[in-house]
Amino acid sequence: MFEDDKVLTTLTGKVNDLLAKYDEVAKSNEELHNQIVTLKAQNEAKTNQIMRLEEELSKKNNEADDVLRKIEAVLNR
Repeated sequence: MFEDDKVLTTLTGKVNDLLAKYDEVAKSNEELHNQIVTLKAQNEAKTNQIMRLEEELSKKNNEADDVLRKIEAVLNR
């Protein structure tokens, strides 16, 4: 009977250790999930910012090309 109690105590300890590890891993997993959500949102914001800047650059390049054409037109007179 004493041997059965020892086995049961050992098994209970191991199950408790396993549950503690599970809780630790579950918490870590939740933190990582939250980080992924945050990083995806940041990535989307950066992508939108890049697209806006590319549009502004294209507009400025077109304006510069227009000014250059006007200068060339004046010089060719």
